[in-house]
Amino acid sequence: MNHKPNQLSRKIKQFAGIAFLFFSSHFSFAQEQPDLPIIDISGETEQQVVIAEGTEDIYQGHPTTVLLPDGKTIYSVWSTGHGGPAGTMSVSHNGGLTWSRIDNILPAGFRLHSNCPSIYRMMDKKSGKVRLWVYSQFKNVDGEKIPMPRIMSEDGGKSWKEYPALGEKFECVMTFSSVVRLKDGNYMGFYHRRKGESLVVLQTKTNDGGMTWSDPEVIADVDGKKPCEPFVFRSPNQKELCCLMRENTHQGRSLMMFSKDEGKTWSQPEDTPWGLTGDRHMGVYTKDGRLVIAFRDMALNSPTAGHFVAWIGKYEDIKNGKPGEYRVKLLHSYAGRDCGYPGMEILPDGTIVATTYIKYWDDQRKHSVICTRFQINELDAMVAKQIVEKSIINQQPFFQLQTLYKNKRMPVIIASEGTVYAFADAGSLLRKSADNGKTWSPEKEILPGKNLKGNVILDENTGELLVLSPSGENPCLYRSSDKGATWKKENIEIKPNVMGHGTYGKAPINIISMEPGITLKNGEHKGRLIIAGRIQPPNGDNAQEYWMYNYNTSIYSDDNGKTWQVSDAIMTGTGEGAVAELSNGSVYYNSRSHMSVDHKRRIAWSYDGGNRYVDWQVSDELYEIGEPFYFKYGSKPSYGCKAGLVRIPDGVIDAEDVLLYSMPDWKGGWRYQLTVWASFNGTSTWPIKRLIDADFSAYSSLTVGEDGTIFLLYEGGEEKLYDEINVAIFNLPWLLDGDNS
Repeated sequence: MNHKPNQLSRKIKQFAGIAFLFFSSHFSFAQEQPDLPIIDISGETEQQVVIAEGTEDIYQGHPTTVLLPDGKTIYSVWSTGHGGPAGTMSVSHNGGLTWSRIDNILPAGFRLHSNCPSIYRMMDKKSGKVRLWVYSQFKNVDGEKIPMPRIMSEDGGKSWKEYPALGEKFECVMTFSSVVRLKDGNYMGFYHRRKGESLVVLQTKTNDGGMTWSDPEVIADVDGKKPCEPFVFRSPNQKELCCLMRENTHQGRSLMMFSKDEGKTWSQPEDTPWGLTGDRHMGVYTKDGRLVIAFRDMALNSPTAGHFVAWIGKYEDIKNGKPGEYRVKLLHSYAGRDCGYPGMEILPDGTIVATTYIKYWDDQRKHSVICTRFQINELDAMVAKQIVEKSIINQQPFFQLQTLYKNKRMPVIIASEGTVYAFADAGSLLRKSADNGKTWSPEKEILPGKNLKGNVILDENTGELLVLSPSGENPCLYRSSDKGATWKKENIEIKPNVMGHGTYGKAPINIISMEPGITLKNGEHKGRLIIAGRIQPPNGDNAQEYWMYNYNTSIYSDDNGKTWQVSDAIMTGTGEGAVAELSNGSVYYNSRSHMSVDHKRRIAWSYDGGNRYVDWQVSDELYEIGEPFYFKYGSKPSYGCKAGLVRIPDGVIDAEDVLLYSMPDWKGGWRYQLTVWASFNGTSTWPIKRLIDADFSAYSSLTVGEDGTIFLLYEGGEEKLYDEINVAIFNLPWLLDGDNS
């Protein structure tokens, strides 16, 4: 069958997501309940492709898959009948959209192999040969069951040969359910076999690309439990192996264990989080570093029990026993819990191809092999809608637009304790509203004189507003303790970074047109004030000759603004930036790039309260407009634009780390079509997107009130850019009501 990919519908089945339960072994089974959101895409038939259709007589079962390095060729093997003979194979040359049977090129002896054939790709590091292997449980020869028979291809699946079975030492209930490459370039295989009435998990190693294997050794033997079907994968930093195991008594949760020495030793098996309870796990990492793990759902009291599901979360969630982000029902089983045994592949464009056997139709046809294709961003968008619908801000969508300033630039906006403060002219002018933007005070000058410019920080330790101007010969701030009614000037001290940058005369710190500063709320630096900035060597100006030397940084204060430390450098060629703190205490830095022609934002992270920024990267999702040929030394559009960024305050919505980002989104390069993006998972993905203003638009700034009202202050104009500064006032239901185009 051939299906055109389409966007998932936004329909969501509501499931209860309550009661975070940390460990399960000491709870009664009745207390086991869902502890994370659950969404349902099983009805999205346009995303599903039939690989092998069952009939009234033929049961197609237990597939596995392998994706080749070209990013589009996928092989799938399966057995006919439940635990029945092998001999079947299909290939897709377009990422799982269409499939062709190739049984005719397989060795005749493959039809004598039985039960859950599993396909893997391994390279012999000595010879450099790359091989595809298909292992099965046993081969039936004159009534004798010979363990782990196999076939192999050395030409990418064009031709296959049968090789001798691994033999008696490899007696198993099922062949390898996982093969992982080790740091030495060799491979380790994992499977299970019987031990009396119980089951044990074993591992074995090959040093020649699958030709020979070491004597198997037991790595999991648990009293009162039956561990089996291990899925082994690496931590994101590559330093640890994690093994998820089916628990075949089905009296509790699945099991997991860890190895920090490439499988030489393993931790004691323990319960997984509730959301990972199931049979035959298999998973992939997404581009943003999250895991998508598919399996047959066997969790107690699960509303999707017995169906084909996937768990989405981070490796740290598994390691620390946390629930994860959410679950998704991938396919509906019309035969109870007889499904699962997935193949999981991720294509270069991020499409995930999850393959399983399942009773797909509610009729006389038996099980079929099916793949479902989906994008993680589409799932994230569905979860976002569910979160908003269940949150305290669940209200009718609203949107309004007002003009606050004429012929002014450089807007920033913050909200605190029922008052919204809209600044213009780099912190020099202020209008404020105490009624959620219905009315605004007249313009008030905060920074006197044309040459005094700065930016704004709300000190949440004291409730005071600070307008900070650190760049001049006499750095200072203006402080207000009465919601902006009066302001007092104070001199401040700026301490340079290790490069000697940040003070007057030595490439001073520039915070003009950054997003407003924040107060850190988590970790050992709780209470610290921090704001994004940049250094512009050698003269502290925007001369194009020196853009390549400009770099982002920040400044922070631990004494309520009296002294400020300039942080370490982030990356060069950058411009205006913004910071946001996540619930784990990390600081997210999002920056404009003057020099780049890829139209993507620059990202960095700090794990020490904003002193040092690491994990530099280019955002795959956040667009940044260019200005065609503005850089007189370049030949392609670059330059970028100042963006808005804000984390929605705790308590506004029933989720952690929801962030908003704003930027003109006209692919022609100039400053039009101001758009807002939303992330509901701490910047991992930005699946929500909606147009705010189709006309001229440039610099923007975001804030969120305590009731969830969103304020977007931006430069705009009907006739020409920079005619006015407007404020768009809306809420999350309105933002999520867009078409994401």
